Amino acid sequence: MPTAFISYSWDSEEHKKWVHKLATDLCASGVDAWLDQWEVRLGDSVTEFMQRCVSTADYVLLVCTEKFGEKANSLSGGVGYEQAIVTADLLNSQPPRGRFVCILRNGSPSLAIPRYMQSRLWVGFRDDAEYRRGLDQLLVHIFGRYDELKPPINLPPNTKRLRTMPHVDSTALRGWVLVAGTGPLRAFSNELKEAAQYLGKQLATNGYGLVTGGWTGVDETVARAFWETSSEQGLAPEDRLVQVIVKDDDPPFTAGQLFFVSKGREEWLEPIQRADAVLLLGGIGGTWKTGEMALEIHKPVLPLADTGGDAKRLYLQMLRDWNRFEWIKLSREQFQRIARPRLSGVDAAIELLGCLFGPARAV
Repeated sequence: MPTAFISYSWDSEEHKKWVHKLATDLCASGVDAWLDQWEVRLGDSVTEFMQRCVSTADYVLLVCTEKFGEKANSLSGGVGYEQAIVTADLLNSQPPRGRFVCILRNGSPSLAIPRYMQSRLWVGFRDDAEYRRGLDQLLVHIFGRYDELKPPINLPPNTKRLRTMPHVDSTALRGWVLVAGTGPLRAFSNELKEAAQYLGKQLATNGYGLVTGGWTGVDETVARAFWETSSEQGLAPEDRLVQVIVKDDDPPFTAGQLFFVSKGREEWLEPIQRADAVLLLGGIGGTWKTGEMALEIHKPVLPLADTGGDAKRLYLQMLRDWNRFEWIKLSREQFQRIARPRLSGVDAAIELLGCLFGPARAV
């Protein structure tokens, strides 16, 4: 019998009842659900219970709400303690595939799901009318019944059946990408505008989430193209676009999830931490700083050299010291593809994102 620990925040009595119902339904379906409302008694150590459950359960189910995401990201309260254990487990071991599963109960994914889990597939429970569908999807995962989702394939006689991959939700994000580049319009050329527009379309088409600093120039252009393409594909752009804005500034493009931060180190570090990789286009100083800070905390950086400016300088610097960047998990030859001219450099960057995060599928 599979075991599943349910991690959640005590947002309200109504939310606790919903989590209780979920745990009850899991038990009725053959899953040994571990819930604090059942397991923790007076005098018990809550932290010991959390640590034991996160470490030993077959699955850890994170019931994500905006309050849960806030506590998880700030490592506050019981949720924060649990997330510290989860993060340590992800970083220091190799947990079985899909052991940690996010259940999106309310709010947008960028707010409700902990940052370290935002590039992973999640189960949607925001619409109560779709509760049964979400529960069935969760049970398929827990019991490993993916083959039941796929119809049989009629093969020609004497043909050996190939092993197929499990069903994947094609609307899920492949990862979050921070795009930074030239801001001042006086330095924003038509070539840069064309590259930024094309990049925004390609990121949306290939299933990535976009993070920007909300400036004019590259940031605004790539965000608008990303938004339009996501909307045309019938996706929810609000769940896929994050803009990190300095508190006293007004962004030229106000769509997506806006996060306001203090001027200084936070305005540079916050968007980098929200991303899984960083792409640079042009730049006249600030873009170089973004790339350097990202590399310091081991976030892959892909500077499109043909766009010039900071991107070209950082590309050449990384190439000269390539031995320092073996952790990026790209070969030197692969990395050099992003120096291709014009839009072919953007295509190369999208290709390399697929190498970093797995094959990117159009959504």
